[in-house]
Amino acid sequence: MPIPVPALRRGAVLGLLAVLLALALPARADDARRAALNAGIATARAEADRLQGDFKGLLGVRERTEALITEAKALRREADAARTRLQAQIAEIARAAVPEAAGAEKRQAEAELAQVETRLRQDGQALRAAEDVLNRVTEARRSLFAQRLLAPGPSPLGPAFWSELLDRAVPQIGERMAALRAKGAANDWDEDLLGLAAFLVASFLVYWACRAIGRRLTRRWRRFAERAGIGPRRAAAVHTLIALGIMVAPVPVAVALVILLDDELDLGSGSLDSVLVRLVAAIAGVVLGTGILRALVAPRDPSVRLLAVGDSAARTIHRTGTAMLLIYAASLVLAEFTVMAQLRAAIGDAATILAVLACCALLGLALARLAHAEPPDADEAAAMPAAVPVGFLGALAPIAWVVTAAAFACTLLGLTALGSFLIGRLLVTGVLVAFGWIVLIGVDTLSVTPEDVGRSARLSRLCRTFTLRPGTLALASIVVSGLLHALVVGAMLFVVVGPWSLAHGELNPFQDAFLGTTVADLRGWIGAAGLALFAFAAGLLATRLATGWLDRRFLPHTRLDAGARYSVITVVGYGGLALTLVVALGQLGVNPQSLTVIAGALSVGIGFGLQSIVSNFVSGLIVLAERPVRVGDLVTVKGEEGRVKKISVRSTLIATGDRTDLVVPNTDLITSIVRNKTLTDDTQRLRVPLLLDKETDLEVLHEILMKVVERHPNVAATPAPSALLMRIGEHGLEYEVRCFLVDLAAGDATRSELNTIWLTLFRRAGIKLGGPPPA
Repeated sequence: MPIPVPALRRGAVLGLLAVLLALALPARADDARRAALNAGIATARAEADRLQGDFKGLLGVRERTEALITEAKALRREADAARTRLQAQIAEIARAAVPEAAGAEKRQAEAELAQVETRLRQDGQALRAAEDVLNRVTEARRSLFAQRLLAPGPSPLGPAFWSELLDRAVPQIGERMAALRAKGAANDWDEDLLGLAAFLVASFLVYWACRAIGRRLTRRWRRFAERAGIGPRRAAAVHTLIALGIMVAPVPVAVALVILLDDELDLGSGSLDSVLVRLVAAIAGVVLGTGILRALVAPRDPSVRLLAVGDSAARTIHRTGTAMLLIYAASLVLAEFTVMAQLRAAIGDAATILAVLACCALLGLALARLAHAEPPDADEAAAMPAAVPVGFLGALAPIAWVVTAAAFACTLLGLTALGSFLIGRLLVTGVLVAFGWIVLIGVDTLSVTPEDVGRSARLSRLCRTFTLRPGTLALASIVVSGLLHALVVGAMLFVVVGPWSLAHGELNPFQDAFLGTTVADLRGWIGAAGLALFAFAAGLLATRLATGWLDRRFLPHTRLDAGARYSVITVVGYGGLALTLVVALGQLGVNPQSLTVIAGALSVGIGFGLQSIVSNFVSGLIVLAERPVRVGDLVTVKGEEGRVKKISVRSTLIATGDRTDLVVPNTDLITSIVRNKTLTDDTQRLRVPLLLDKETDLEVLHEILMKVVERHPNVAATPAPSALLMRIGEHGLEYEVRCFLVDLAAGDATRSELNTIWLTLFRRAGIKLGGPPPA
């Protein structure tokens, strides 16, 4: 029985009322959230304008603005989901069977859709306003960073600095120290200092205990590595990780946790807590930095040294790094103490200037010593079997010289903050690069070879458990090691470039000063062409690293032959180059889809004069894909014979026997007949024709021929050589000796040696050669 239309109308009205009642409370809640969001954005904008010169205040505004941006995005997503739901509802109503009952519901849904779209526009405006506030805060922080970094200060070369320091600042020290003692007595600083002393004593005890435990564990690890037959490099890497994880890391980690978890600390500049925190953090930083340097160069134990330098160079690196860390940490603590004691600025400036100049002098002397240091001799190299070559670290010496000279010059010219910043960044970067080097060496130890699997009982048991071949396990370890390499290098680059504030005391006074930089900002600074050039250089470097890893680490452990490995490397290289080119063009504003237009324009040029180049390019791709010719093959092309030396996308390089190189266009390899003597079989048959007198004893002849050919070292035993009487001619017996060679390159030499020996034996046996009678 059909339902009457009035009943349908009543049902539609009741349903509509239920929907409105269900949406009323969430709508009010969303309106309240939007009102709070707009109020928060207005407050953040006002605070950003008011705190233009307060770095820490802008940091708080930035954090609140980021929360507002998150809230705006959430409201926008909710509104977008509501719009999608209402659009689907309107489409469903349009398909209803009773248009009279659906008309009111459709109008109501359209009205709600209009409201939702209005909210969506408002949310977009709020999001843009919040992002604008964040951009203003970030720009203000960058501006403050630059102002503080480039602020002119006193120059030690001028008499005004020394006059201020000796006449006013130094006499003030006694007065300010007395006032500081009185202030400390009034504020009960004795308890804070006693707590600091207790904390330092506890930290020293923890450090001493960790070093004792670490020494015991490393000794046990050495004994275990010797018994288990673990390689020296893997044993040294694990030894270093144990030393860093147990003997060095606990104290800095404990200090960081105490600072972060103690809410009662007043980290404001000029407070006693800020001085104490900086003192403790400086001690922890020195412990961590010196521990990393000691783990890398091992000045007292060459057997676990990870860097291939001599004993004197190792001591120079460790002592110079330790001295620079101590001097710089002391200058940071003294600078904060100067602010707390309200001493004249000349005291802090003098401390910073002396610290920078001392660090520059120490680093310059160390670089000069390392430049004239002799490389490790045979005995020293044998004493450090785990050390790896210096590699790219040696290329950092010119950079260190430039930074040292710049810091020294800036300090003398009065740019003390910039000089201190450069030295601080150099120290932080050096320690981080050393730590990254240690981690990379540890990652290298994860890769194993099939021989390692065969020698290790544990790895062999692992292969049997998971039914893996040793080669498969080796390849998997190499892949994992490569991925970890990429992650570690990326992380270290991010850390080295990111924390630009570590050189300026406090925990992070310039947070996000450069990390807040976007690609749009870089494009505005260096231009689209500069950004495209940078992207192209980075892509080329990444491609070179990837192809180098494939060539040296991964492909040699696969079952691919040399030709297949070369093809893979070539394809990956050109693929990376093409991708890099597309990315670089994208930075210039070229849409990848518009490259088809460029290809169409190039087709005109191809039609006029580039046919051969394009033909060779396509032929090169076919050669690399089908591999009718591989690197190392012995081929004959248009009468020229030689070995394939290199295959590129335009031509192929063939080395002939007379040490000349032939550049063969790839089109000739595709369109002409090519004889490849090693495509399917590495062996080659050698044919040696002989013409003998008709009166020759065939049994003696056959015995001589076979005895010589079978005993020659370059003649393969399988298939067996043979001597065949091919023709009884007018001028004698035409014999042919056939054999297969072991080394194809020595074919002509083998032919000559066989003929020489046969001729000698023929003369001894009285066998005469055939030929036409003399005229």
